[in-house]
Amino acid sequence: MSNLNSKFDVLRGWPNGSALTYEFKEKNAISDLVEGTVVAVEDEAGVPVVDRHQSALIDHPWMVLQGTDQYDGDFTGMTTCVRLRTGVVFKVATALTPSVAVPLWSDASGVFTITDPGSGIPPLGKVLSFDPVDGVMTVES
Repeated sequence: MSNLNSKFDVLRGWPNGSALTYEFKEKNAISDLVEGTVVAVEDEAGVPVVDRHQSALIDHPWMVLQGTDQYDGDFTGMTTCVRLRTGVVFKVATALTPSVAVPLWSDASGVFTITDPGSGIPPLGKVLSFDPVDGVMTVES
């Protein structure tokens, strides 16, 4: 069953759009990746797994569409992820108060942030709109 309290939604690019999606297992050390978390693919004993992504460390980000906190993901033990920087547009809950067109990166928890990690790291996307009442931003990546 889906998370009925979720504010997360993909507006363009999935399932029948241009974005690349794939299912991965979570890294053994974690078990709580939820939708909207930015992740990176790693190798764990020859198996591709995902862990939280921090913009300053790697530049091949994915975002969790369906985590193991939801029934399908729990049943299969897999997270469904979409590749970022492919034209996908989505809504995600945020504690930020971002301006339109502000670039986004991710922090060590895999949460979108407006803090630039420096070193010329490209942003993961930009804010298209922000709804302060619902605490949701629309992002294009």
